[in-house]
Amino acid sequence: MVALTVMVGVSLAQTSKGILAGVVRDQTGAVVPGAKIVITSELTGEVRNTLSNGEGAYRLEAVNPSTYSLHIEAAAFTALDVKGLKVTPSVVTSYDAVLQPGQVNTTVNVEANSNSINLDNGALSTSIGTTELSKVPIFSLNPVELVSTVAGAQYINQMSLNLAGAGGQYEQVEVNGARPRANNYLLDGQDINDIGLNGQAFQPQIPDMFESETVYTTSAPAEFGRAGGAVVNMVTRGGTNHYHGEAFELYSGSGLNSVDGQTRKGSMSRANKARYDQHQYGFELGGPILRDKLFAFGGTMFTRYYGNTNSPSIELPDADGYATLTSIGGPQVALLQGLLANGSYLKNYQQLTPSSQPVEQLNAGNPSGASCPAGGCIVNTAIFERPPVAQQSPDTQWFYRIDFTPTQKDSFGFRYLHDRNNFLPDIQLNTSGLPGFDGEVGGYTDLGSGNWTHIFTPTLLNEFRVSETRIAFTFAPTPDALANPLAKTFNINFTDNGMPVLGLSQNIPQGTKEDNYQYQDTVGWTIGRQSLRIGADVGRVLETLLVAQQPYGQLNFAVDNNGSGLANFLNNRLGLSGYAQIGLGPTRVDPHIWKSAYFVQDDIKLTPELTVNLGLRYDYLTEPANSLPYPGLDFSNPYAPITNVYKIQNDTNNWGPRFGFAYSPAGGGWLGGNKTVFHGGAGIFYDNSFANIAINSAQSSPNATVGTLVATATNPQGPATGLIPTIPSSLGPYSSITSGIDKNLRNPATYQFNLGFERELPAQLKLTVNYVGTRGRRLYANQQLNYLNNTTPAAVAAGNRFNTARGIINGRTNSGASEYDGLQTEVSRSVSHGLYFRATYTYSKTMDDASEIFATFNSPTSYSANLAPGGRRQDWSDSAYNFPNYFSVLYSWSPSGLHSDNSLVNALYGGFTRNFTLSGTTQLQAGPPSSFNVSGLDINHDGSTANDRPLVGNAHAAINTAGSDGLNLAPVLDQNNNPIYSGAHGTYYDQTYYYQTQAANASAAAAAAQSNQSFTPANPFKPVDTSQVHWLIPNGGAEVTPLMIGRDSYRNPGTTNWNVAVEKDIPAPWTHLESGSFVLRCEAQNVFNHNDVGIMDTNVLHIGNGNSFLNASNVRVATNRNVRFWAKFTF
Repeated sequence: MVALTVMVGVSLAQTSKGILAGVVRDQTGAVVPGAKIVITSELTGEVRNTLSNGEGAYRLEAVNPSTYSLHIEAAAFTALDVKGLKVTPSVVTSYDAVLQPGQVNTTVNVEANSNSINLDNGALSTSIGTTELSKVPIFSLNPVELVSTVAGAQYINQMSLNLAGAGGQYEQVEVNGARPRANNYLLDGQDINDIGLNGQAFQPQIPDMFESETVYTTSAPAEFGRAGGAVVNMVTRGGTNHYHGEAFELYSGSGLNSVDGQTRKGSMSRANKARYDQHQYGFELGGPILRDKLFAFGGTMFTRYYGNTNSPSIELPDADGYATLTSIGGPQVALLQGLLANGSYLKNYQQLTPSSQPVEQLNAGNPSGASCPAGGCIVNTAIFERPPVAQQSPDTQWFYRIDFTPTQKDSFGFRYLHDRNNFLPDIQLNTSGLPGFDGEVGGYTDLGSGNWTHIFTPTLLNEFRVSETRIAFTFAPTPDALANPLAKTFNINFTDNGMPVLGLSQNIPQGTKEDNYQYQDTVGWTIGRQSLRIGADVGRVLETLLVAQQPYGQLNFAVDNNGSGLANFLNNRLGLSGYAQIGLGPTRVDPHIWKSAYFVQDDIKLTPELTVNLGLRYDYLTEPANSLPYPGLDFSNPYAPITNVYKIQNDTNNWGPRFGFAYSPAGGGWLGGNKTVFHGGAGIFYDNSFANIAINSAQSSPNATVGTLVATATNPQGPATGLIPTIPSSLGPYSSITSGIDKNLRNPATYQFNLGFERELPAQLKLTVNYVGTRGRRLYANQQLNYLNNTTPAAVAAGNRFNTARGIINGRTNSGASEYDGLQTEVSRSVSHGLYFRATYTYSKTMDDASEIFATFNSPTSYSANLAPGGRRQDWSDSAYNFPNYFSVLYSWSPSGLHSDNSLVNALYGGFTRNFTLSGTTQLQAGPPSSFNVSGLDINHDGSTANDRPLVGNAHAAINTAGSDGLNLAPVLDQNNNPIYSGAHGTYYDQTYYYQTQAANASAAAAAAQSNQSFTPANPFKPVDTSQVHWLIPNGGAEVTPLMIGRDSYRNPGTTNWNVAVEKDIPAPWTHLESGSFVLRCEAQNVFNHNDVGIMDTNVLHIGNGNSFLNASNVRVATNRNVRFWAKFTF
């Protein structure tokens, strides 16, 4: 009897059950046909069997996940018994056996190992097992958090990037350059994607409820689709023949946490620290109901949050700035101060930046009736943080799973998950950051699924799965917000400064309700060298979408040569290209859609060393927006009557071929012995649509009545505060199509390809190196079809749209494209001597011309700088998700500790050196790019104040120097509003000198007024040559656009993520429970209390105006060290 250790490899498959495959050889490497293979679960007693074919290959499909004993016997060979062979859900487990000559009644015993190379598939995938899920700290309690530790995946730091819905719901991960919303999330193979924005529709949080999590990153087989990014399948645990479970309490509270860096900036005291206590407690229990036949597992968790929460920091007028507004007085100031909570924040909020270094110095001009000095009043701003807000966040979640195996030919399973939660208030819904405008969110989740597997023969079986998903949640104002009189006032937005949109967010109430019925059937058939899987996945989704409209309207104030956005507001004018908008329309939409897929996958074992994977998938998804009265927009004839109805053509051409190969030399030498595999793959994948596109269309004309008035040189549109009631409330040709949908809209396509190798190394290590490329085509992007005509100076002066008989016409189309090329490396070690780790490094480049259909951190708008047809080519540059360097390591170490023959010393050693586990994750990431911009100013007169970027004057000049055209700078007026100094069109003036001189003029004027002396302002207009400054801010038309600096040309500082956990197990044999143990665990997130730098202010208009441009101290992320404690009893 011989004891050996043999490595086992894995590759993914769609089923949430497992597949075991391999080749039987003799000691010379010759294949052994007709060998009898029998596997027996060491946990449930399940038995499966088959025979090796003429090539020595064998394959067992739809194997329930478990740890198995494998018995192989053949005539003239000794029998082989393998213990501890773990068949992981959703993967193909590769095990190649070697038989020795001899008698069948002689047995060789082998101990299996699980960290081996993938011998059967060209796809790139990772299985996250129980070690990671149970030992590594997961602060969201959502297993998807660990996807960011997989090669090719990168985490999205929501604290600094703040993608919100633009990145999909819950955990946001970017994979191989794809948009974060392009991932597909499954629970036991059940679709759990959010219908509104993609991402997860709910967040499973019960500890230890999952057996594993499998992640496809590239070139998945045809069984998987609907993802240009990753496919993530979380598989729940089931019961076994042994009773096992745990009871737990997880405590986290403010007393354990440090003070974040932003709060420390404002004050060294801890007064502004949010005080809270959170208890999360529950249990899991599993075991046999009928031994070897019927098993159950379930658990629950109750989350109870008591206390306060911190809010994001915001920019507001400081005490001097507010006093200046008060001195100006008048109805405009009264309106503004009302939306500023009458200045209460000056007493209640913490000021994070000193008044001596104002973030911005906003020139308020010289409003009529005010006593501002020549050159205008200056309103200083600062960064403030709201005091901690009382918050409630109750959440109750429970689930159970039943598995039944009445015979060797049939197995059944059922799983149900229940969740109820509410979040009051949800600070993120308060776009103003001021009290009286808060929102709340809450809802329910019910997920049920069942499956039946029938085995006709060892080579033919059928898997059938059925599931129902019921999810609903609603975002709404709190009762206090609804009672606020200003909740029914239009919003105010200054496009040229960093102040928030003031007033109650009109993006609430909104919400979704989903009933998803899914039917899946797969036939597995092994014929000689071929292993076929043929199946269908048919889903029927019944949606109810609650749509937020804009019933009170919004005024957007822009900067022009009359003054800043604030100055224009105080003078009750919008400013050039400023606009007023209102929307009235349906508040509910009910799409009923089909999500269907059909596939065939053929894995061909051409030789024992070479496997070729061929597949074909067809996806058919009906368009949610066809439930609208006016679904689509004809991009080829955008000026057709606004009441024309265009159905969106369902995409019937989503064919996704797949190809892969895996070649492992079996001969001698360093590359032989099945220790190295060369693999590659390619495929076409299609993204899901998401209902938010339909929601936005429901908020746009002609589905809603949306009116927009844009200020032009010939029609300045004033007085501004009286504009909202004048906008027509009925649909007409000038109604604004702010978010139409191309009637030929298609599902975005991603072409994926990879080539690389895996190599087994000593000490149970594995090295993986891969080149991965993706090409995104037909990506969702925005296009303006009737912007302002800026082709000639005369057209600029007229300020008309290209079609003067129509209003705004903007639409979603498939005009975006992307490219990703990356070198991905991984070194991993399976659990041995208590040590496990997975270290990855990715060097990559992601390019695109449209990173999202919503505005993100990298740019003030999602529209291209060049709005002309084909103009998007000018925006081809780094993607918003281009993080070129990313390192991640995940680890868990349980040292064996010290032992002694002396019982007392041994007991001390046991208490202080044994049963400890140190685990954690470390992730270092390059910063994302941003675009230098001139947000708030329309320098090419296309009607947008958000899409323009500056020109480069002298690239070698200091980056904080800028020259601005004279028409961009407000003249210096006397108290009768007659110009004293003004700039000339076509001449550039030193912007820093201009703002500093204006601020000095204001200070000198105030001092002169106090001493009753006369005052003559200094001339702020100092001409500069284009070679003297880094940036140029012209004022022209379409000729300016091609000269603008490229998109995403600035790289923000990088980010770090250090999470650590220390665990102590205290065995409790006196409980007489198998493996009974008490567990104490401490986890620390951001253990070094490091505050990353967030997204820098890259608005060139802010150069010289305050202290915000490229100022890292203003954008430090308010992260702190979070500590929490676990107490568990496990058995």
